Amino acid sequence: MTVLHDIGAWLWRLLPANPIMVRVVTSGGKRIRHLWARLAYLVVLFVVVIIFGQTLFSAQDDSLAEMAKNATNTFKGVSLVQLALMAFIAPVFAAGAITQEKDSNTFDILLTTPLSSGQIILGSLLSRLFFVWVLLLSGLPIFCITMIFGGVTTSEVFYSFGLAATTALVMGSLAITISIIRRGTRRTIFSFFVGVAIYLLGIWAISLSQLGICSQAPTGTDPLRGSDFEGHMSWLAPIHPFLALFVVTGQTPAPKYADVAHYGWPFGWMLAHPAAAYMTLTTLLSIVLIAFSLIFVRAGQKEGEITFWSRLTSFFKRGAPAEERRRTPRRVWDNPIAWREANTRGSAGGSATLRYVFLVIGSIAGLALVFAYRAKWSGFASGGIPLEVVVRKWLVALIWIQTAVILLVVTNTAATTLTREKESLTMELLLTTPLTSKYIIFGMLRGLVSFVVPMVVAPTVTLLAFVFADLLSYGQTTMVTTPEAVVLTPLLILAFCSLSAMIGLQFSLASRKTVQAVMISTSIVLIGSGALFACAFALGGGGEMIRSIVYPFTPISAIQILIDHRSAFEDGMSSSGRAIAQVRITRTITALIALGLYIAITLTLYANMVRSFDMTVRKQSA
Repeated sequence: MTVLHDIGAWLWRLLPANPIMVRVVTSGGKRIRHLWARLAYLVVLFVVVIIFGQTLFSAQDDSLAEMAKNATNTFKGVSLVQLALMAFIAPVFAAGAITQEKDSNTFDILLTTPLSSGQIILGSLLSRLFFVWVLLLSGLPIFCITMIFGGVTTSEVFYSFGLAATTALVMGSLAITISIIRRGTRRTIFSFFVGVAIYLLGIWAISLSQLGICSQAPTGTDPLRGSDFEGHMSWLAPIHPFLALFVVTGQTPAPKYADVAHYGWPFGWMLAHPAAAYMTLTTLLSIVLIAFSLIFVRAGQKEGEITFWSRLTSFFKRGAPAEERRRTPRRVWDNPIAWREANTRGSAGGSATLRYVFLVIGSIAGLALVFAYRAKWSGFASGGIPLEVVVRKWLVALIWIQTAVILLVVTNTAATTLTREKESLTMELLLTTPLTSKYIIFGMLRGLVSFVVPMVVAPTVTLLAFVFADLLSYGQTTMVTTPEAVVLTPLLILAFCSLSAMIGLQFSLASRKTVQAVMISTSIVLIGSGALFACAFALGGGGEMIRSIVYPFTPISAIQILIDHRSAFEDGMSSSGRAIAQVRITRTITALIALGLYIAITLTLYANMVRSFDMTVRKQSA
């Protein structure tokens, strides 16, 4: 009985009575910004329900079968948005748990307490995931609305929530592990988002090829191209949250176990139940990541100790000091703040390696799409729809994903720019230099924009490759995209990045903590983009000319109409060459106007920030 009592007491102190968890949960529930975060999350889900459920709520004479079909489509949209939000919110909260302590130089103090490594890791992780899971649970009534009209089962709702909850768990565990191994919030957030985006995009790209299709799976609908196109489940669904969600929502049904039993256990079971397999694998992976991170909790305190590995590598490091003195000096820009933010490891973006990894992988994905288009890949053919139309949709989706990653990276990087100075106690040192507030802020803005320029090259290369591919097709009447899209799309992306950077800088100045600045600025960018898209969608009912005028002003629809000008028409097609020419000219002019408007808004926010910089810093220092 004594042994059981000791085990029970240890488990009690490890989780329910964990001081970190108790402190964060009890104090976090009383903060007003958490209330606003829950409200913003529910508003986003409610707006998605309204957008997808217009036919559901307006239909009065439709049959029950039609209403059930509309409810199913609404459930698909809300589930997809919920999963995307969980994949984004969880790592921001979890990564900040450790890196915030490191950047404010209080992590070493935490290690001097009687808390064990397990209490530090689990307390930091679960206290943040508690807020995320409560946020997830608060959206359950919205999902219950879709069950009223039929078409959505209880198991589908719970599987959807299970996928979102386990995705948040594995994202949080991975973020905790990275933040323990690496030092610095800015590098952690940047590397994590880029790495996750590359993984999700890469697995999804493989699943769309013939190599990724599970031949035993029954025919469903293609989630990317719509209900008119056939789709099959990918054998990668058990390791990809969105592919598993497509199985849950019935878009790509899973095969029966008897059809895949020849693969053996557990592969046959995973293919027959991809959603359950994903939840199981992510839970096991989270346990492994947590156990692995325990090794590095106190590793920083042993850096000066002599180990076998240090003896083995000491021989190769003997010439390092002399090489350090002979290193070629780097050329600094006229604004050292901008140069530091764009090029050095001390910047908010951290290492530049991941930027070029994103550039290479994004360019390869785009060039692979061009190659498949030129080779007339059979996977694009369906329903007699022209090849150019199908490829154009794939191209828009690819540029959407790349643009979303770029905006998230620049927003998160900007939000950590000034808070890292405060948490590392170098803000006072910066203010003692002759640099003015205008010089500092302009340098940070310029450096952040320069920081994302290599990432913007990826969609530019893809569009340019498609233009050249169309030019090589002599006699072809239709093109995948237009030459002006090659110029306007990267310019608008940079304009969106500039405004997002200014929003991140504003809240980085106003906030004392990195997590707070990141969450607020990123939420504003996401909600603002969604609200603008909703307005453009509502105004788009006025016809193709209205769409060509309105769409370039929103980040989401601007990418679509610049790449696919035919999306301005109701059916995506037009037999009138004059109408097409008018749409192209109109959307080009309005895109240039939108470019100037976004630059003007950015400069206005910049001027306001310069005026309030000194006063805000003095108030926070008082």
